[in-house]
Amino acid sequence: MVKIISLIIHFLNIIKKLLYKFECFLLKFLPSDPNPSSSSEAYRRFKVHPLPVIEPGHLPIPFDEAKAIYELKHNKPLKPVFRHEGKSYPPKGTVCPHCGATHEYLSYNNGDKRTQIRCKVCEKTFSTQKTYSQQIVRKCPHCGSKLSLIKSRNHFDIYKCTNPKCSHYKAELKKLSKEDKAKYKQNPSAFSLHYITRIFNASLDMLEKVQLRIEPSKVDLSRIRNSKHVLGLVLTYYVNYGLSLRKTALILYEVHDIKISHQTIANYAQAASHLLFPWMDHFKHDLNDYQCGDETYVKVLGKKAYVFFMCDVKKKIITSYRIYMNRDTFSAIDAFYSVLRKFKEIPENLEFVVDGNPIYKAAQQYFQLKRIFFRVTQVIGLTNDDPVSKEHRPAKQIIERLNRTFKYSYAIKNGFNSLESANDFMCLFTTYFNFLRNHTTLGYKPPVELDCLKKIHNMPSKWNILLDEAMNYYIESTMEF
Repeated sequence: MVKIISLIIHFLNIIKKLLYKFECFLLKFLPSDPNPSSSSEAYRRFKVHPLPVIEPGHLPIPFDEAKAIYELKHNKPLKPVFRHEGKSYPPKGTVCPHCGATHEYLSYNNGDKRTQIRCKVCEKTFSTQKTYSQQIVRKCPHCGSKLSLIKSRNHFDIYKCTNPKCSHYKAELKKLSKEDKAKYKQNPSAFSLHYITRIFNASLDMLEKVQLRIEPSKVDLSRIRNSKHVLGLVLTYYVNYGLSLRKTALILYEVHDIKISHQTIANYAQAASHLLFPWMDHFKHDLNDYQCGDETYVKVLGKKAYVFFMCDVKKKIITSYRIYMNRDTFSAIDAFYSVLRKFKEIPENLEFVVDGNPIYKAAQQYFQLKRIFFRVTQVIGLTNDDPVSKEHRPAKQIIERLNRTFKYSYAIKNGFNSLESANDFMCLFTTYFNFLRNHTTLGYKPPVELDCLKKIHNMPSKWNILLDEAMNYYIESTMEF
């Protein structure tokens, strides 16, 4: 029986080798580039066009500004709408989308229908059946025609200029070859020739709500069985030296004679991440107006997820590090917002250096509509073929080096089993990079120097000091006065 099994295994190995040779033979006949890029500009699906033209009267304004305009116009102080008995008024929680006035200043403008509301402060009307974004008239910047809503998605609406005499449409039509023009007549939807813009529905308040939130861990680090020094050793080996959980447990046992399981190490790392995140997220950095950004991928449950890194070019401080399951415009918007909220006041010359991904330009347009302005400079390719690439190449190389540093720590992890655990590790890595890792370009100092760490050279002790700082912040932030 043993001989028969060994003979079968021998024949299976021979068949496996033959199949491999046959596969190599078939690969010779495949084209060298199975997915050639389209030579026609019309096939570029996602192209960021200029912003649509919006009349100044439709742009949102702050409540204080609208109140000042009202009092200057009517020469009297602003008072709430007088409530008549027997008449209905907008319910509590209703807010004017134009100026932010509350329900005290609102009234129905069409009687018992209750489908249109008028604001006393800004004197604008808005519908209760449509969103404010749908009521704004947007015009094509090339021909001035009104844009048509063609599609609605979860986070944005797509508007299109359908004017056949639009100068943009005519210019794009002239670029087509004879073959493309014939295809365009047969299937116009395969080409993108008209002016198209995407209007995102997310407000700044919504962005604040969807910011990364990490709740306190169930593991209380002040009550663990091991000493603080062991906790510092765990974080040093796991984060600083990029070891896996099992390798960390092994080196603690073989070098330090400390018996600890890999699951306990995972619990300690998660608890430390949950404690450090609020302190690090609200840490007051002194940031410069020159930032760089890029995205790289990790594996979460075997699927690609994307880390959107943003970094201060001069001080090397990581300002955005969240992992998203999609590499789309909304992820870029959220990454930009996580940087903007760290500034006390947004600098006038704020600039982001990124790659050629169009989602960054689309995210920039979102903030422009919110009256938040900054520059986005795209460095495309690996060579300096234009003056822009030559000028900003050093910033692009800085973010690429950050990606390589992160990949070194991530490679041994071989992916994560959940998005939450992935963001937990990103919090620990960013803490190490910003507060503990010395940089040669900064004179062998960390990007953020803390007075409490200057005289400490022992890395486990440094981790424990950071945990104490985070605990003090947590106590102060949750204390009720």
